[in-house]
Amino acid sequence: MTAAEEKRFATLAAQYALCGHALVRGHAGQSAAFYAVRWGWIKPLASLDAAARFLREIGGAK
Repeated sequence: MTAAEEKRFATLAAQYALCGHALVRGHAGQSAAFYAVRWGWIKPLASLDAAARFLREIGGAK
């Protein structure tokens, strides 16, 4: 990841935390680049753009 992508990930992860979720990175070989996690529930996310869209869906981005 570039420095800009790292910063965007960190910002999104903080926004997820504020609404009670976690945003984590996938590992090489996994089906998704990122995962949204809450109470054992896991949603695969293909990109940071997908993570930002899902954050809006759960009411975390204003």
